[in-house]
Amino acid sequence: MNLRRVTLITNPKGGVGDNASLAAQAEAFLRDHAIEPRVHLTEHVGHAREMVAQLPFGEGDAICGIGGDGTMHELVNGLMSRKPEVRPPLTLLPGGTGNSFLQDLGCLDPTEVLKRLVGQTSRSIDLFEVTVGGTTRYGFNIVGWGLLSSANQLAESMRWLGRRRYDVAALVRLFINRRYRATLEVDGETIEDEFTFLAACNTVHTGEGMKLAPKAVLNDGQLELIYLKQATRLNMLRLFAKLGNGGHLGAPGIHYEQVSSLKLTTEASLPVNVDGELIESGSFAVRVLPGALKILL
Repeated sequence: MNLRRVTLITNPKGGVGDNASLAAQAEAFLRDHAIEPRVHLTEHVGHAREMVAQLPFGEGDAICGIGGDGTMHELVNGLMSRKPEVRPPLTLLPGGTGNSFLQDLGCLDPTEVLKRLVGQTSRSIDLFEVTVGGTTRYGFNIVGWGLLSSANQLAESMRWLGRRRYDVAALVRLFINRRYRATLEVDGETIEDEFTFLAACNTVHTGEGMKLAPKAVLNDGQLELIYLKQATRLNMLRLFAKLGNGGHLGAPGIHYEQVSSLKLTTEASLPVNVDGELIESGSFAVRVLPGALKILL
């Protein structure tokens, strides 16, 4: 690939830093390397997805998002709405609260991301498809349900707490310790029980540095399935304390395996968490799309 143009997409008011400054830094860097930058500023939620779905791209084009996991999720879904032959490669400059994707790739330095972009360090990673009712969504990070979606719901109402809202919301839900009845179908096995939480992860990291799936690999064609059926509040607190370093694996009640697809059937009115974004409530199915996304990173 002969990289000629890079479309930079960002919310100038978003992130925990100054995304507008990151965009200016990227513009200057690209011009210094004889690559044309095209800057697009988002104006509302979902705008990045709409841009990527509709902008004209040709040979020599690439996309560079500036943000975190939410931005990455929008870019991925915009790309997946296009025909495969008109999906340019993608990269991401770290400008969000959570940067699971970049943490997994060991690259949280904007200058290093830009060097890899102009150096055209190319690779393909897996995505996954989530179907809930009549909705299809694509993800790169996590499908979460149970505590992992109810806590995210609560965190959205606690934005005034900043980065810590996810930890606070998780602790609140943890103390409530609600369980949700569901039927899980995976690899020919059917499990009907009450679940505290369930996650299918494509990345090691979730949120701000939490190693929920320490064995995950971005391009192995597998998701790491982690679930907990029932646990006391004390055991939940112990597990919560171990999530930062992946020490929860092997703890009592934790189930961990690799899968390529799964289906969960439930009557619980609980949304599904896809890459930190809450989508429809209800039963859902997940399948891996091996090598579906080309990245320059």
